[in-house]
Amino acid sequence: MRIRAAGTGLAAATVLALGACSSGGSEPAAAGSPTGAPTGRTPAAAATGTAVRGSPSPSPTGQPILTLAFTGDMLVSDALRAQAAGNAGGAGFDFGPMLREVAPVLRAADLAVCHQETPVSADNSVLAGWPSFSAPYQLAEAERAVGYDACSTASNHTVDRGATGVKSTLDVLDRVGIRHSGSARSAAEAAKLTYYEVKGVRIGHLSYAYGTNGITPPARWAVNLLDPARIRADAARSRAGGARFVVVSLHFGTEKDQTPSAYQREVVEAVLRSPDVDLIIGHHAHVVQPIQRRADGRWVVFGLGNLLAEQALMPGEGTAPPHRDGVVVRATIAAGPGGRYAVRRMGYVPTFVQTPEDVVRMAPPASRARTSAVLTSLGAPVIDDTPVR
Repeated sequence: MRIRAAGTGLAAATVLALGACSSGGSEPAAAGSPTGAPTGRTPAAAATGTAVRGSPSPSPTGQPILTLAFTGDMLVSDALRAQAAGNAGGAGFDFGPMLREVAPVLRAADLAVCHQETPVSADNSVLAGWPSFSAPYQLAEAERAVGYDACSTASNHTVDRGATGVKSTLDVLDRVGIRHSGSARSAAEAAKLTYYEVKGVRIGHLSYAYGTNGITPPARWAVNLLDPARIRADAARSRAGGARFVVVSLHFGTEKDQTPSAYQREVVEAVLRSPDVDLIIGHHAHVVQPIQRRADGRWVVFGLGNLLAEQALMPGEGTAPPHRDGVVVRATIAAGPGGRYAVRRMGYVPTFVQTPEDVVRMAPPASRARTSAVLTSLGAPVIDDTPVR
């Protein structure tokens, strides 16, 4: 699959909010609570000797059927960074072993998108965990190596390291060949929207965060802040720019709460007043949240949990808490008679961070059952795509 560059996301209006990952961060209160990659990906079956259940049928329109994969938070704590250093044997950092098992699932998609929640250092001169994150650049190298094509970058930690951190993160992603949406190094960059050209189909990607933990962004365009009216306007621009499918990534929710908050529901309702938004992908809660199929056929993934993170265990959480759970969602999209793409199938692959090695595994039975129960709790007809070994 080949992605052709077409700019990065537009900065949204500011919404001030407090909160910090791994410290009980919260979101704004709701006013009410209404309801350039290589071509030719290898199917998971060929890559691993396994099969992925429920493959889609050919498109009746003759236009390409695409599978888009999305994963949860990349959050490198001090402990996780130390493990990556150990993996490298004292010569830098190696995140490859942590992500290797999920690689076939990502490579089986036509487009794989991560959520790069924290800043990334361009030269590893400043590395830190909570509360002001800065991850080694080898994280981005590993992300690209396992199959990620793009990342959303708007989060409550985007400006932890100010303008320098925003620039270094995007510089590193550019260097390794990962596209991005949600933050910007200049006003000119912020004024552009992000598109991915996938098998000749233009996909629009917008990314926003509820706030920045009380840190004033170095410029209003440095990170896209969540404003439904602005999101609707940006989605209209994306559609006018040729997008046949528009994804909106939202960093919102209440940490460690698997039930969508009133604020999340309010935002979703406001954003989906736009006819131009096809799919909402949520982040921030650090636990898996439900998937919803709307009456009009559009989909909302409220929260993908953690893909790669080692958050501290709190009293009573045990050794396998929900914040070790994550999920790869696989949205299969196809064109209707009018040429507009829509989600035709929603699959998922539960994951689990195994400690102390911090390896992302296919979820063991208890974690898989927990994730499946949450994802289906709103009645969405989703399909477990865990590879059959």
